[in-house]
Amino acid sequence: MAAQRPRDILLVHNGNSPQARVACDRARGIFSAVGYTAVFIDAPSARELSATLTGTLRSRALHVAAVVAVGGDGMAHLVLQVLHEVGQQGVNVAFGLIPAGSGNDLARFCGIPTRDTERAAGRVLRGLETTPEHMDLLAVDCADGTSHVCATTVCLGLDARVNARANRWSRIRVSAKYAVALVWEILRLTSRDYTIDYTRPDGARRVVDRRATFLSVANTSSYGGGLTIVPRADHRDGLAELFAVSDARPLRILFLLPRLLLKTHENLAEIALEPVTAMTVTPHDAPSGELPAHVAHGDGEPLGPLPVQVRILPAAVRVLF
Repeated sequence: MAAQRPRDILLVHNGNSPQARVACDRARGIFSAVGYTAVFIDAPSARELSATLTGTLRSRALHVAAVVAVGGDGMAHLVLQVLHEVGQQGVNVAFGLIPAGSGNDLARFCGIPTRDTERAAGRVLRGLETTPEHMDLLAVDCADGTSHVCATTVCLGLDARVNARANRWSRIRVSAKYAVALVWEILRLTSRDYTIDYTRPDGARRVVDRRATFLSVANTSSYGGGLTIVPRADHRDGLAELFAVSDARPLRILFLLPRLLLKTHENLAEIALEPVTAMTVTPHDAPSGELPAHVAHGDGEPLGPLPVQVRILPAAVRVLF
């Protein structure tokens, strides 16, 4: 007798978000109509949510067809940490995404509808019924000993400070608060010196000292709710992209922003784009009263202090989009 296919779909969401709760209710109807059981996973805090999801997967993995993040990039980031952790223990479950939050850079890049829960749920179902697809992830090891995986971009320079400032403005819509935070930080611009030790796709290693404003490692094309930095990004090619903007005056940086929005910045002299498989970024200066701490951000979330090591994990997670 053939083993029964798993029929549970875990809908992981922020229970304090009305938008996410509505999306979960709508998705449950879509999944139930074709014989799947939607199981809501929520908790008052991110730590508790991670623990609940981890415990559920360890105890019921054979019954789980998919884990679906219902929210924005932050919720996707949380779910991917858990899937990566349990995956290392032999529990491999597919990842789906229903946008119902802020940012949505991952959803937009993967062509998932950001304002249509029913269509996004349909993408999950199609993924369950077709040949499995996989996507790369970025593995990040920070100076404090913490390790993370990221789906979109790891920000290390001015863009990380913009991210941190935008996160403090919780009541403002993501794209708006990121734009305001970006201008704020540019006007207070402090470029910094870094040593970047990276490995090219052919295995060649390079070590460079660079004074930079923006400095990121990207798996997908955009961050900050739609600011495109790597127009040709491919999340399935086994490569990351080093993105750097050299030292420049604030007005010059402001001039570059429309080029980023129009995706016409790749050939500008200030822009460096290079494919890599691994890299270590070390700042030259220490934090002080005038210079804030170097804190890496990934998928819009704080990760940990620099120096950091980032490497690509090819085909790291099975995805339903």
